Amino acid sequence: MNIKSLKGPKGDNQYIEIDFFRKGGMGEIYTASDSINNSKKAIKIVPIENDEEYKLLVSEFEVATSLNHKNIISTEYYSEFDSKNVKYIYCVMPFNTNGSLRDFLKSRSELVGLKDSIHLMIDLANGLKNAHLKVVHRDLKPENILLDQDGNLQICDFGLAKLIDAKTRTKSFKGYGTLPYMAPECWMFDSNTTAMDIYSLGIIFYEILTLKQPYIGKTEQEFRDKHLYESLPNISNFRVDLPVRLIEMISKMTNKRPSDRYSSMSDIVNILENLVDKAEEKSESKIDSLLHKANQKISATQIKELERQKEKEKIDSELKFLEYSTNSLFDKFSTRVNELNESLERTKIQVSRNSSQMTISFMGKSFTISFYPSSNIQQTIKNHKEASLNYQKKQYGFIMQAPQATYLERDNVVLIGQMVLSQSFSPMKNMGYNLLLRKANQEDLYGEWWVVWFEDSGLSRNRPLNLHYAISIPEFYEEYEFGRIRAMHIRNMHMATLETEGVDKMLEKILE
Repeated sequence: MNIKSLKGPKGDNQYIEIDFFRKGGMGEIYTASDSINNSKKAIKIVPIENDEEYKLLVSEFEVATSLNHKNIISTEYYSEFDSKNVKYIYCVMPFNTNGSLRDFLKSRSELVGLKDSIHLMIDLANGLKNAHLKVVHRDLKPENILLDQDGNLQICDFGLAKLIDAKTRTKSFKGYGTLPYMAPECWMFDSNTTAMDIYSLGIIFYEILTLKQPYIGKTEQEFRDKHLYESLPNISNFRVDLPVRLIEMISKMTNKRPSDRYSSMSDIVNILENLVDKAEEKSESKIDSLLHKANQKISATQIKELERQKEKEKIDSELKFLEYSTNSLFDKFSTRVNELNESLERTKIQVSRNSSQMTISFMGKSFTISFYPSSNIQQTIKNHKEASLNYQKKQYGFIMQAPQATYLERDNVVLIGQMVLSQSFSPMKNMGYNLLLRKANQEDLYGEWWVVWFEDSGLSRNRPLNLHYAISIPEFYEEYEFGRIRAMHIRNMHMATLETEGVDKMLEKILE
């Protein structure tokens, strides 16, 4: 963007020589000369998409300009301008030439001394303590922390701050947070609280002490899982000179549960100030040794609890997915029945459904849709692998190769069911279809419904029937494998995605 000058508090063209500096967490950052005060400024410029964003930004910039503390970068002025039919809002700050905390940490070839580390932490704790009187920052990270001329740290980017108790905003507006520093509740879009910042600051403290980020991921999902379920890596693995009280403090700051963190920054400031005088002590007392052992036991217990929570969320997520999928299938039939019933005057098609079963009836005929336990699929796959391994051990005395994946695995089958007429045409066969819910891959959120049907082939002992039928569990598993490899067999298997035509075929059977 080419900007010649911007308005300031003392003149319409107070800021001149405006040059692009870098992209920011929101908008872009420019440098400028203050023509009245003869100083260099940093100007953050943010495009506005709608009135709601404008009102929120104005209210937050007003709060930012009211923050006044030596460990917070001052927001000196904000205003707005229009360019090419787009509205922009900007805020003005002192330009800091010493770089960010990220630059400082990257420049280090060895760990920061303990006493210096604690002084850096005190700067941040005091700055955040003052900010928390009015706002939750919600995007704390080393890039948003600057070093002033005296080497003090200053927290910046309070234009991103969220008013205390405001609902966490979505990704679409003004900063979703930065993945390595986001508190667990931030991933769940909970209301903004100071506990979010305390968590992020604990991660930054860890990084100051170790020069390493505790949580590394390749994808957003990996970061989410680590923040929600993975304990903070043991900081003592990276340096041995840390007081136990400091390790305890960081562990509490980064606790997964907000209620188990510190209630305010004041407690953290007090701890750090008490640690300053002890920072150069090298020997560890007996009580420190005992505290280390206690912390190790606490960490082991927390790891087990996080694993339990992760497994519970996985189960809950799968149940919600299956419930959604079965309801969407039932809705396909209900919609079609409603369309038919609109034109039926004397007798209506009846529908009965619950969370796992649906029956559709008309004048004495009916068909039912039902499902088998989803856990059976994984158990069948496990049994297949064990049988393959046992066979190889028995036949050869050792394992020659890993078991081949079943077609249930290859096809990502997550649920099996059937829709069959209530009156079977044979004691062993149910007229109708088997149902499969298949995912295209592991990242597929919703999957797709397929129908599978069987017909007797010429190899059957019985005379081939010109009817297709469904097969019950557990026989279906074996028949599905035969059908997928198109082996010569007593049955032929066919499959296709469930379309409206398939819905109509079942309805036709009870209407004819």
